[in-house]
Amino acid sequence: MDLIDTFALVGEVVSWIGLGFGIPLLVIAGMIALAEGRWDRVDIAVIERADETIVRWFAGGDFHERPLAPREDIGDGWHRGYVSARNPGHARVNPPVLRRLFTTLGVVFAGIGAIGFVVSMIPAFV
Repeated sequence: MDLIDTFALVGEVVSWIGLGFGIPLLVIAGMIALAEGRWDRVDIAVIERADETIVRWFAGGDFHERPLAPREDIGDGWHRGYVSARNPGHARVNPPVLRRLFTTLGVVFAGIGAIGFVVSMIPAFV
């Protein structure tokens, strides 16, 4: 086995691993995107009331408000929030990261798999 065949073998293994993880991760990211829908940026106001903290925003032609959850630790004032395009009454103070995580990992693994596939095809052209 010479050097070119070794590169082809390593490229084949890397392509199977990369594409084997990358494509399912991209499919999961697509399913999350379909389930969540689009999140639009919106300015939100965080207001401290006597007994709770309220988040207010304007979206879909109407004003909305909800109490701030204990895990959402932000101070009073104006902040960047994210509102659901399907339901403007549903807002987040943190960007949705799950879809971005799966998309990024899927693209990285699929890209590595594609590079491995190209490397495994070297003996066919040499």
